[in-house]
Amino acid sequence: MLSASFNNCDGTPYTQNLGNKVRESFIYNIQQPNSMIGAWHDHSHKNFWHSLSTHPVNWVDFHTVLIDNNKPINHSNDKLNLFTSIKNSKLKKIYISNASMYKAKDIFLIDSHIIVDQSNWFDTQYDFIYESIKKELDENQKSMVLISAGMGSKYIISELHKLFPNCIYIDIGSGFDKICTGRHTRTYNPDFEKLVEYLKPILPVNFKLD
Repeated sequence: MLSASFNNCDGTPYTQNLGNKVRESFIYNIQQPNSMIGAWHDHSHKNFWHSLSTHPVNWVDFHTVLIDNNKPINHSNDKLNLFTSIKNSKLKKIYISNASMYKAKDIFLIDSHIIVDQSNWFDTQYDFIYESIKKELDENQKSMVLISAGMGSKYIISELHKLFPNCIYIDIGSGFDKICTGRHTRTYNPDFEKLVEYLKPILPVNFKLD
């Protein structure tokens, strides 16, 4: 949104189009009932977001979904409870992510996995991805849409919500990265073996990475 000429850690370029859409989605999403918004843990980030709208924001911990190594992984069962609820949900579950996250389908009993480019789907695939998700949703029924698709996730959530307001939308971000791929994609990722032990109650029997 600040027109930086770089890219994020996933290689997604900071384009003007993406920046404008993230801004639009923030203003829309904070006005929806039951929306929860996570921001990085410092006042400067929240102050920036507050400058975009006068509407109150329902701030939650940035790591509400993300399992981090800033405290012992077994310190709390909150993430395990959340992931268990996602897995056990009887709602239709649609997951949008890059192809390397295919393990999520078995772990969380995903009904449909829509694959996006890892780095720059928003400026190259948006219309196709948007239409693909719409085909999976029924406006008369509630579904759960889980998204690990970078900065563009925010905007596509807002656009889908306008058509399907009764669905549940969760920006998973990198929350499933470590358990699905074993790769250390974020500085706050926990040790893989400890993560497997923590999530053991919901993992398939004899779970292992390829």
